[in-house]
Amino acid sequence: MDKGELTQFPAAAGVYAVYSPDGRCQYIGLSRKATVSIASHLQELRDLTHAVRYEVVENPSREDLTAKWQEWVQAAVAENGEVPPGNAKGNTTWAIRRAMAKPEIKLTPGKGLQDLTCSIEDLLDQVVKSNKVVAFVKGTRTQPQCGFSHKVLSILNEIRTPYEVVNVLDETYNPGLREAIKAYSQWPTIPQLYIDGEFVGGADILEEMHTNGELRKMLST
Repeated sequence: MDKGELTQFPAAAGVYAVYSPDGRCQYIGLSRKATVSIASHLQELRDLTHAVRYEVVENPSREDLTAKWQEWVQAAVAENGEVPPGNAKGNTTWAIRRAMAKPEIKLTPGKGLQDLTCSIEDLLDQVVKSNKVVAFVKGTRTQPQCGFSHKVLSILNEIRTPYEVVNVLDETYNPGLREAIKAYSQWPTIPQLYIDGEFVGGADILEEMHTNGELRKMLST
C-alpha cells in the first residue's frame, strides 16, 4: 500500500481483512472507523499489511458488526482450513496499541484566556515554530471529527512520520484557536499542516502532494 491508497478507505464502520505480500489473509478486524484501524496496522506492521479488503456496515450496532466479523472469519476458515494467524487465540500481534497514541498539544493550562500572560496567537506561533511537523485538526489524533482531518492524519500515519496534533475544537485548552489559526495562515479552512514552521496546506493539497511523492520528500529532509 503506497501513495494515496489508504485515503481511499471510507471513514466508516465495517469489517476488513489484511493480506500479506504472499496473498495470505493475516487478520480480520472490525472497527467503527476502518481507516484509523488500517492506518495503525500499516504503521506498526507494514511488512504484513500489503493489501486490504473491506466492507462498510451501515449504521451498525455492536451486534451487527460482530455478526459480520464472524461471517468473514468463518468464510476464511472454510477457504483456508484455519483462522487467520492474527485471529488465533492468544495472538496479540494485530491488537491496536491505543495507549501508545501521543497526546495532543494543549496551548494553555485550561484556565481561560484571562489567565494567560500572552495571546493565543503568540502561543500558536510558538507551537508552529518549535515543532517540525504540526497538524491542526478538528478532533484528536485517534478520533478526528471531520473527514478532511481524518484524511490528513491518515496520510501522515501512512508516511510514518512523527508529528504533533492540535485540536482546534478544544475550547478548554485551545480557546479561540479555530479562528486564530485561519488568521495566522491566511487560509480559510481546517485542517492545516505546518512543516519546519511553514504552512504547507490543507487536505486537498496534502493529498495531491502525497500522491505525487512531494510530501514524503519534504518530510525526509
